[in-house]
Amino acid sequence: MVSNLKILSTSKAGQYDISGHPEQPARVLASLQHLKTLWPAGVFEEPTPAPLEKIKAVHGDSLVHLVQEEGYFDPDTPGAPGIYACSLLSAGASLQAALESQKGTPVFSLMRPPGHHATPQQAMGFCYFNSMAVAIQDTVSRGAAKRIAVLDLDCHHGNGTEDFCLGKGEFLYVSLHQFPAYPGTGRQSRANCLNYPLAPGTEAPDYFPALEDAMKKIRDFKPDLVGISMGFDTYEKDPLTQFGLTRQDYRKIGAALKGLGVPVFSLLEGGYHDDLPFLVEEFLAGWTA
Repeated sequence: MVSNLKILSTSKAGQYDISGHPEQPARVLASLQHLKTLWPAGVFEEPTPAPLEKIKAVHGDSLVHLVQEEGYFDPDTPGAPGIYACSLLSAGASLQAALESQKGTPVFSLMRPPGHHATPQQAMGFCYFNSMAVAIQDTVSRGAAKRIAVLDLDCHHGNGTEDFCLGKGEFLYVSLHQFPAYPGTGRQSRANCLNYPLAPGTEAPDYFPALEDAMKKIRDFKPDLVGISMGFDTYEKDPLTQFGLTRQDYRKIGAALKGLGVPVFSLLEGGYHDDLPFLVEEFLAGWTA
């Protein structure tokens, strides 16, 4: 494997474990173990926790406080010992990914919990802090980029990221997702948030034309940076969704990212089948080929 890649991950991502929950430590730990057999040690970097002020630049105090207390939000998003520390690490990895990608290296954050359902005021859908929102807000605030596009390829609509980006001209949010599906949003586009709702059962012949159109909209926006909310729950065997992408399709998705022509970083969102390590392998192989 080529080494023009940075992977941000750590075994500390396994610090919380909610019994019976689809979002399990093995998602990251098994994937990390597998990737370490493919790429040299220098590709991997330990993330550091996000400073609290970076979280509060996106999220309200009541949400932050409840995550700190590791309290209960809803059945999908319960509290658990270690969830606050892991959420800070996941957001911290997103900050590092956005920063390091601007040096011209593809950067992938292999962390948990995911983030794209967390709105500025509400944690939901397995998500506590919105790591993508934290990363893009920080990048713009530092003056490191003036225009950032987010391409959300999770099978579920990223309602939290859309809520954060909506009406802010420095951001473009673009999502390909199953509809109908959780959380029931994303049926229509709104202002600077472009949605591609795709029917259950969608496979490559319908998926990739939508992806190419989405990428054209991103290129037309002329961003300085693109963040990918990369979900692998579009996989044909995923237990929570009904798309039909194959393992090989993730290599094609990775390869497509090179056509954006600007620095790109990617964050792990969903993906709940035991094949996740191999899907991530294909995605990264296509992206870095």
